[in-house]
Amino acid sequence: MNCASKKLGKALLNLLFPQHLKCHCCGAEAVVNDYGICESCEKSLLFASDPGSIEGADGFSSPLLYNETVKNAMIPFKYHGAVYKKEFLTHFICIPEDWKADCIVPVSLHANRLKSRGYNQSAVLAEVIAESTGVPVREDLLFRIKDTPNQARIKRQERIENVKGAFEARAECKGLSVILIDDVRTTGSTLRECALELKRKGAEKVYAVTACCSMEEIRNGN
Repeated sequence: MNCASKKLGKALLNLLFPQHLKCHCCGAEAVVNDYGICESCEKSLLFASDPGSIEGADGFSSPLLYNETVKNAMIPFKYHGAVYKKEFLTHFICIPEDWKADCIVPVSLHANRLKSRGYNQSAVLAEVIAESTGVPVREDLLFRIKDTPNQARIKRQERIENVKGAFEARAECKGLSVILIDDVRTTGSTLRECALELKRKGAEKVYAVTACCSMEEIRNGN
């Protein structure tokens, strides 16, 4: 099923069986669209016409710019268990037709953080994309081996250093074309390390996808 057909089918289901009471972004009780946000929040969305590139990746796609509207959905989704907001955060993701992938690989969390948080937000996004594309998720190909500080709390150069050597890919990725999934692209350092590590272990192609990306990084040409 292509992206347009998928969205049409979802819209028809929501007309017949409305599921939403509050906007996924602002939390207001309002009439919301088929991906769970109100008209005001929908109007405030900004789209990334050219999200840039990621070193080591053969392609990068990120539909939304990370503004306050998106942030209001992303923070509860990522840190506070609001996994239902995946509906909005994956709505605009569309995998390019020329990306022929064998599997979807979410950026992994270290075991300590996974234990404290209870879920990997990137894996949640990956499962939604797998459902719509038919491409299977492989969480056994990439692991975070260093329990690094939270990227959101440190500066740009520190982010780059923070994730060096933080990931380990398995030899089973050799020859595979992989779609790498993460929630937000800020500096791109996490995606870069993951893509390069997958390539070091023999992945044929690595394509990177995030739900949204930083406006500042696009301005800087990254």
